Amino acid sequence: MMLRASTAALILFFAATIAFFCLTAPRFATATNAENLMSGFSFAAILAMGQAFPILVRGIDLSIGAIVGVVGMVVFDLTQILHLPGYVILPAALAAGTLAGVLNGVLIVRLRLSPFIATLATLAAYRGFVYAISGRQLVPGLTTTPITDPWITSIETYFDLGGFLGETKFIAFPWFPLSFFLMLALFAVFQTAALATRFGRDLYAVGGNAEAARLAGVNVNRTIVAAYAIAGFSAAVAALIMVARFTTSTEALGTGMELTAIAAAVIGGVSFSGGIGSMFGPALGAFLLGAVLLGLTLMGVPQFVQQIITGLILLAAVGYDRLMALTRQRRLTANLAEAA
Repeated sequence: MMLRASTAALILFFAATIAFFCLTAPRFATATNAENLMSGFSFAAILAMGQAFPILVRGIDLSIGAIVGVVGMVVFDLTQILHLPGYVILPAALAAGTLAGVLNGVLIVRLRLSPFIATLATLAAYRGFVYAISGRQLVPGLTTTPITDPWITSIETYFDLGGFLGETKFIAFPWFPLSFFLMLALFAVFQTAALATRFGRDLYAVGGNAEAARLAGVNVNRTIVAAYAIAGFSAAVAALIMVARFTTSTEALGTGMELTAIAAAVIGGVSFSGGIGSMFGPALGAFLLGAVLLGLTLMGVPQFVQQIITGLILLAAVGYDRLMALTRQRRLTANLAEAA
């Protein structure tokens, strides 16, 4: 299958970004920095792929960062207060995130709220819920007690593939975090679901034209709810990775991550017009943002300048998406005029 022009452009831009920082940023081209990129932004890639599903159906999930916070606190409470085993906590955490996503979808399809308003409301509600169930508030002594359950902490595991392959004799090889492989596994599942299943066809049909999809027999409401459920599930996986990394959770976990997820998805070519995009773009978009932030940090660029540059990259991506949408509209209008 041929690459879309936007995907090819993203790959070239990512390669150019890596090359630029390898030449200009001290210690960027090191195994340690590669580890930092993989461990620090694999969860962002998972969030971006999850965010892609609501955007594909012409929606958006502003609550995805708050769902990360909810799931993180659920894990904290179940481990530190109820002392449940990890093999019970992991499915409970995934279920909590998925149910939060389902609630978003139900609010949109049943109350006919706009996705922006519905998920903005649940962002506030979920964030308040985090404080309501916070074990750190209920039992202040737990604030300094780390999570030690091996089912949770083992998520923060690293693999020496270079040593396994015998390559460390010739070149410094990064250790690969388990979170990176989890991201790859989810990418394979999500990409297959989007491009090779009936659900995926329904997803793109609803995003392209919901009314036409409805007339064609697609269950539009179910497809929309499923898209938000996947976003919630992705947030739960990201939360587990972060809790394993920090061995705790706080009320602020996930704050602002919805913006990172949206930025990576849009940079990755998922169109706000709906029905356009895949999972590869959002994943690569997350690592592109990560490479930019790490490179600028190593160059000693102040954080506020990094935020400005990130915003400009997002603005350029949104502008490009809008330009492509207008181009497609003009082409469609011209084709209809010729047919008439």
